[in-house]
Amino acid sequence: MAKSGEDAVLRARDHVPHFTVSALDGRRVVYTEIWQRRHLLLLCLSDDAASRQYVDDVRAALPDLDPDDVALVATTEQVDGVPRPGVLIADRWGEIVFVVEAADVRSLPPPAELREWLTFVQSRCPECEGEAL
Repeated sequence: MAKSGEDAVLRARDHVPHFTVSALDGRRVVYTEIWQRRHLLLLCLSDDAASRQYVDDVRAALPDLDPDDVALVATTEQVDGVPRPGVLIADRWGEIVFVVEAADVRSLPPPAELREWLTFVQSRCPECEGEAL
């Protein structure tokens, strides 16, 4: 499904638009450097204490997150189609498997749920899914 306009919200099975943002840790993140190399956990948040705490909680819940396999990007900048506050998880080819919008950061999924989604993304076989369709 084609998306048009900046306010079109992405859904599962859509593809992540290519973006460049400043991460909360000060890094400049260019999605083309992640795409086809690593899975993506994107946190689009506000610049407040609750958002910073959420990022810390996510990092603490994912201590064994392999940066060569999953890119964790937390930003306050808008990414086209991604809700804010919101969470997006995509496979290394940019297919979104999970995206959620919340009224506020406290309503975002708990870090343990994000871990489950990342485990799913890391273990799924796209070739097998293609055969099942």
